[in-house]
Amino acid sequence: MLAMKKQVPPHNTETTALKPSMKKEKDSMIYYKAIFIYMLGGLVGTLWETILNLCRGRGFVFCNGSILTPFNFVYGVGALVIIACLRNQTKWWGVYLIGAVGGGVVEYLLNFLEEKILGTRAWNYTGKFLNINGRTTLIYMAFWGLLCLAVIFLVYKPLNRWLDMIPPETMKIIAIVMATIILCDFMITVSALIRYAGRNAGRAALTHAGQLIDRLCDDAFMKRRFPNMKFT
Repeated sequence: MLAMKKQVPPHNTETTALKPSMKKEKDSMIYYKAIFIYMLGGLVGTLWETILNLCRGRGFVFCNGSILTPFNFVYGVGALVIIACLRNQTKWWGVYLIGAVGGGVVEYLLNFLEEKILGTRAWNYTGKFLNINGRTTLIYMAFWGLLCLAVIFLVYKPLNRWLDMIPPETMKIIAIVMATIILCDFMITVSALIRYAGRNAGRAALTHAGQLIDRLCDDAFMKRRFPNMKFT
């Protein structure tokens, strides 16, 4: 009797060859998604700070903390840190505790670096209840914890599903364009803040670029854009 040979399905080398490239493509999309997450977090932060300013009786001030875009740097970076650190966390209390402590640390470090590098402080909680060196407060840390709960359990998954619906090539183009604009905004904002602090200290602009910034972003403009900023 002839032994029946077991038929082995043909090995699809094309499919196998595609797997590493497909994984690489999927991994690269994470970076493009990060731009959208930054924009959403920054925009929500701008609206939140603008509303807080109104509630404090200071009138309407568009508190975006930047020159060109409506995206608040602190909240945009905060959204990225929250999702990067907590997206795989399933326990609500873990999200809250890590978010509260992490949010306080990020807020403290950003304020510290701004003061040391630029000589300014965009926020100063000195005199506020339970403040930590005027850079953050336990109350704000509790808020960061609540914000993290909302972001992880209510926002991130629907947002991720919506981003997956965008054609990859379209997402790449939008993300690259917006990343370029955000980078330019960051550089211009930092330059404007350096000159703002320089003018306050009586230092004249020594370059044509500095003189141009002084004309376009004078003290009146900077006071409207950064109403809470203090010089050190």
